[in-house]
Amino acid sequence: MKSKSHGHVEEAVISIIAQCCNKEVSEIQLDHSLANDLGVDSIQFLELLFALEEGFGFQMEVDDLHPEKFRSVQSVIRFVAGKIAA
Repeated sequence: MKSKSHGHVEEAVISIIAQCCNKEVSEIQLDHSLANDLGVDSIQFLELLFALEEGFGFQMEVDDLHPEKFRSVQSVIRFVAGKIAA
């Protein structure tokens, strides 16, 4: 999916997050905290990581698993954009 524009990546990531959190896409905002605002627990977090790998065709590395990369919806979008641009 390297040809995806930033807008398409943003829409796809928000859709995946919404699905993992059992929320509507319209309820997800860029500044939402995954844990505090969306209530993502450890199981949902693992489901999210797997869905991002599947959806965007990359593999997570141990070095990728820093909490700050997954703190907010926007940080997840930046992380995914960086992974597919690499």
